[in-house]
Amino acid sequence: MKNWHKGAAHKQALKTLLIPIFVSTEQAMEWGSCLNAKQHATLVKTQSALSDAARTECNPQRKLNLATQSQLMREAVQAFVPT
Repeated sequence: MKNWHKGAAHKQALKTLLIPIFVSTEQAMEWGSCLNAKQHATLVKTQSALSDAARTECNPQRKLNLATQSQLMREAVQAFVPT
């Protein structure tokens, strides 16, 4: 799994910013560290919206899923390295 970010799917995702469903903090951080400034800004907005959705969700399982993905996105946001 360490080199998952080097594949063609990852390069395409960065081009259009298709945010993956993260399965680990490590994966989120690796992915987030490869973003450019515009993609990072988009990710910040998306993470904020996901966090808001988690707060307002009534279904406990869905709330947990949304909150987990929001936290992993936050890890990706924090891994961003400006160039």
